[in-house]
Amino acid sequence: MILHILLRLLSFGVVDTMDQSTINRIRRVNLFYLILFTLLVVSVLWAAITHHTMILILDSGFLLATAALYYMVPISKNPNLNSMLGLILVGLLFLSGFFCDFGIEPSLILAFYLLFPLAAVSVNGKNGIYVPVGMGVVMVTLNSVPLAHPQIHLDLVDAILFFFAYILIIFLALYIEQSNRELVDGLTKSRSQIENEVVQKDEFISKLSHKLRTSLSNITLINNLVHDSRLTSEQMELVETLKASTNNLIEDVNNIVAIASPGIVDYKKSIISFDLTRVLEEAVGILQSGNTYKEEVMVERLDHINHFLIGDPSLVRSLVVNIIKGISIYKHAANPVVLKIDNLRETPSQVRLEFRFVIQTDLQEELVSYVEALRRGKSHQASNLANAHNLLLESESTLMTSKLSHQVSIQFFQDFAKDPTRSVLEREAVPVSRGSKKSLDLKDAKILLVEDNEINQKIVLLSLSKRVSQIDVAGNGKEALEMFGLKRYDLILMDIIMPVMDGLTATKKIREIESTIDSHIPIITITANALAGDRDNCLAAGADDYIAKPFQADVLVKMMKNLLA
Repeated sequence: MILHILLRLLSFGVVDTMDQSTINRIRRVNLFYLILFTLLVVSVLWAAITHHTMILILDSGFLLATAALYYMVPISKNPNLNSMLGLILVGLLFLSGFFCDFGIEPSLILAFYLLFPLAAVSVNGKNGIYVPVGMGVVMVTLNSVPLAHPQIHLDLVDAILFFFAYILIIFLALYIEQSNRELVDGLTKSRSQIENEVVQKDEFISKLSHKLRTSLSNITLINNLVHDSRLTSEQMELVETLKASTNNLIEDVNNIVAIASPGIVDYKKSIISFDLTRVLEEAVGILQSGNTYKEEVMVERLDHINHFLIGDPSLVRSLVVNIIKGISIYKHAANPVVLKIDNLRETPSQVRLEFRFVIQTDLQEELVSYVEALRRGKSHQASNLANAHNLLLESESTLMTSKLSHQVSIQFFQDFAKDPTRSVLEREAVPVSRGSKKSLDLKDAKILLVEDNEINQKIVLLSLSKRVSQIDVAGNGKEALEMFGLKRYDLILMDIIMPVMDGLTATKKIREIESTIDSHIPIITITANALAGDRDNCLAAGADDYIAKPFQADVLVKMMKNLLA
């Protein structure tokens, strides 16, 4: 209990967005003030008991001045100024010992003087040494001028020994500070170098995976095309061997990319008017659409927002998906994740919403510790929670945690503008949903294929030629947007990595356009990006489904039929 209170006192003024060096500086300053407060309180009580009026008045004045300084110059805003003023105050307190009789042995006061340079450097770094240096000059002057008549006076030999030791400790303090600074700089440099190496490794694996998967996808589709009854038995055997070898190579590629960290998409903000209810439904749909991962989610709306919001719906979707996936590994399997959305602050034009995720868990300490490590930059382990943390940093928010009995809640806030021209009630009066369209046969559907690689274009067209009669091709996302504006399509097959405009950006822009006309065209992302998290990123950007290369044509056809049904 006492240790917990002490840690809370030392962390007073610490803000989650601070770097670790600033946090350590604030804790040292808090420790300095805690020791100073304790000594002054003890001194005041002792003076009151022993009736030392002068000491009582002097130390009470220093105690009030210290308290006023601590609260008038907040440590969280300006730790350097606060600590420097605190050191000056202590310096004045020490110097008062030359004039006032505290009833304390002079040797004990001089011992505090010798410790002061170390404390000054520890609290304020190398700039803090100016205060003990100034004190040394004043002490030499007071001890040398006969008219000063200080309470503590050293003869020549004692003065030489004392000030020699004082200067030595000043240099020792500077050396310790310089050594610590070099050590911290070296650790920071090593950490940055390791992080860069990890990033380069993941980028290399991602690019290699993309190239291999693209080629393997073409081989797989060609295998299906040539698998015909007109082949001889020898030819069929060769095709089967090729197919088996391709599958083995695909498995090897999957094993290689399994060691790569989950990538996080470079989210470019798409500020549009959107219905929060619909975005939450899409996020829950993403969580429940996986083949191996399905999470039950309960959404409680306490915000009572009846207007569309202006912001980035893709960011909201991705945050909800990543956080729920991240915390689900800590919760009891039988209990759902509860998402509570509340209104923290609202004006006629703006609103701040809190998104709170509550789970039942026995692993409270582990989850809270991991989130704290993320916020302080100590954890570099790739995870869904790490993805959410990185996204929140870009929107000037952060993950917060709180503990209840067998529960942990993780929350963040987001600011939105309110769209006064569109209310949720108006949208509900004319409902438009993904399932409101009439069922359409794949043969009659108008398909847009967005793919920059001509070989890939030909193979996909050949694979679908017997099942689809109308397929247009766009070479990049920009062309796809232009064609989308000129012609009505029933379904879009979207590649991700493309020049001019990538597939995620094109998908988000299509969804922006659709939000103004209340329509929805199914989009399937076909991509060689198959690292952990890529599927969620595609769905969060607005895609309806995702298929990774290499894939079987029958699987793609089944997806298309489901979305058109």
